[in-house]
Amino acid sequence: MNIGLDVGSTTAKIVLLDKSKIIRSKVVSSHNWKELLDTNTDEHIIVSTGYFRRKVPHSAAITEITAASLGVRYYVPDAQVIVDIGGQDTKVIDLRNNRFMINDKCSAGTGAFLELAAHYFNIPIESLGKLHSRTQRSAQINNTCGVFAISEMISQLVAGYTIEEVIHGIHEAFAHRIAQMIPPTNQVVLIGGTVLNTGIVNSMETILDSTIVVPPEPQMINAIGAALYREIRSYSKS
Repeated sequence: MNIGLDVGSTTAKIVLLDKSKIIRSKVVSSHNWKELLDTNTDEHIIVSTGYFRRKVPHSAAITEITAASLGVRYYVPDAQVIVDIGGQDTKVIDLRNNRFMINDKCSAGTGAFLELAAHYFNIPIESLGKLHSRTQRSAQINNTCGVFAISEMISQLVAGYTIEEVIHGIHEAFAHRIAQMIPPTNQVVLIGGTVLNTGIVNSMETILDSTIVVPPEPQMINAIGAALYREIRSYSKS
């Protein structure tokens, strides 16, 4: 059995693999990561990844880039470009040439920005996708950086746009920001907890001239990749 433990900036995920088959997975908030491990869990079979990968029990710690590459290929063997949208940053990984790009430290193009928007509207972040789908009209939001975006959101509401239309505009602005990082490609695989927001996926599909693929449980991909890392290493040594 191999364990992948992904402790990111906002959530912690665990995946247990047995002969490449997922037998258990779970998500909790990052500060509750200990809930994922049984008291008798052998840390020698744990591979960790994420922001706090070196702060948790592990036999090996790998970067999110490595974990994402392995985890995506578990579901999409012919993947070309990965976009990993996290709470604090977004990573674009080009598997064709092993190059990657990480966005700046501004909240633009990260889950933190969407949390800020949800907080302003006093709605659960999980409801953003549903509200997005209620309209095809989009309020223009030019800025995806903190205070400036909130100011634009308020201005568009005053101008007569509905909350749904403003959220639609937020998602499009978010997608445009990420699209600037993506190299020309026929296919883009979206992963990360933010991808559970169907409004983001819809906006990416509208903006990009590429096939968008969302693997099952996109939030768990890096944990799967971490678990696979030890399995692959074991095979290479045998």
